[in-house]
Amino acid sequence: MELRINLLRITEKSRLRIVLGIGFLVIAIFWIFLNAYENHEIRPFVWVYFVFFIFSGAIHTYEGFGYSVSKLFGKAFIQIDSDTIRIKTGVLDKEQFIFWNEIVSVKYKAAVFEMWRSDKTSVIFKLSGLEYSLIQQIKEVIGRISAEKGIVASF
Repeated sequence: MELRINLLRITEKSRLRIVLGIGFLVIAIFWIFLNAYENHEIRPFVWVYFVFFIFSGAIHTYEGFGYSVSKLFGKAFIQIDSDTIRIKTGVLDKEQFIFWNEIVSVKYKAAVFEMWRSDKTSVIFKLSGLEYSLIQQIKEVIGRISAEKGIVASF
């Protein structure tokens, strides 16, 4: 049994976000051209708004096509197989990692897995921030693999 989930995927395209993003880009460009056309001095305040609208427009358009901006900064995933458990719940979070052959027992408490090693140390996997259904999938996979490997599991 195996579980691989990319937590940063956006599967649905959104026409509204695309239109909103393009609208922001048009407003930003129109605003700068309007100030230049009327021979107004383009003040730093106007440049700040220009950059804000360009940045917002680019992000909304990019995510409207179904891509995640967070992917540009890192990964967030769940990977559980017969050899390892690897969980990284957010782009800025630290990856949590353990080999199955090191585990003696597994205990689950409210969005936290506590895995005890043979050397009497524990590793804690925090799952806060994940959806309930996803946590249930993780519990099911860890329960099945631990049963196959003869590891004591209490959920």
